[in-house]
Amino acid sequence: MNEIDFSRIYSYSKLELFNKCQQLYYFNYLDPVIAPIKKQFIKPRDYKTKGSAVHGAITLFYYLPVEARTFDNLKKCLNLAWFSEIDINKKPPLGEIGGFKDINQERKSYLDSLKLLYNFLKIEKEKPSFFYIPTKNIKESFSDYEEMIKPIDENLFISGKFDRIDKLENGNLKVIDFKTGKDKNGFSQLEFYKLLAELNFKTKVDQVSYYYLNSKEIKNFDVSKIKNDQIKNKVLEKINIIRKTKEFSPRPSRLCGYCDFKEICPASKNYVPKICN
Repeated sequence: MNEIDFSRIYSYSKLELFNKCQQLYYFNYLDPVIAPIKKQFIKPRDYKTKGSAVHGAITLFYYLPVEARTFDNLKKCLNLAWFSEIDINKKPPLGEIGGFKDINQERKSYLDSLKLLYNFLKIEKEKPSFFYIPTKNIKESFSDYEEMIKPIDENLFISGKFDRIDKLENGNLKVIDFKTGKDKNGFSQLEFYKLLAELNFKTKVDQVSYYYLNSKEIKNFDVSKIKNDQIKNKVLEKINIIRKTKEFSPRPSRLCGYCDFKEICPASKNYVPKICN
């Protein structure tokens, strides 16, 4: 794909954003004024910094030799991964750039991240059978997304990022997704991962697993009997609903307080409608 047309590419998170709030989806991907400059609206969030840092630390940890995969070295990996998407070159403490009110909040978030990584080591295999791990260049990880773009029909594509993929004893694959939050995730995400992995690696995916680092739980799901055509049809149905939508309405919820576009949202109390001459 020489020139990427992102309007025709759908990730699981993109599809879910439409379900959460159609207005938010419109601002992010379709608004002719806002979408091209949406990065100007993105505000740093402490939970985003924390989540990205934990994922980045685990990725760097995997590139270490087996004998060097200790908690002390995992802490060093966290130090390297502690940066903000707003300014990847800002050194810690990140402060407002990382979404933190003050140094105490940032320290607490850092300690929480260490706890998640400690929990990760408790449930991790000593010698995982890696099939795929993300790029070592965690500050330029969008390349992972670009490499996974695959068509699902003549005009539409899907993509996404994998935290890790293992090879099972039978030669098939197991997709692993690390969760740093407390929310449980739906089965549709697992199906999406299965489809995306099989399209990219031409190898059957038998399992998809969530690693919940807060609770030290591993949830394994058998997806071996789900047909790709079945998943494709579900994904295409969702995409077609989005592409046929004419009015993208706000869906007010408790999440509105964290929305980067709340000042310009029609559902906001501070919203001032445009007046056409």
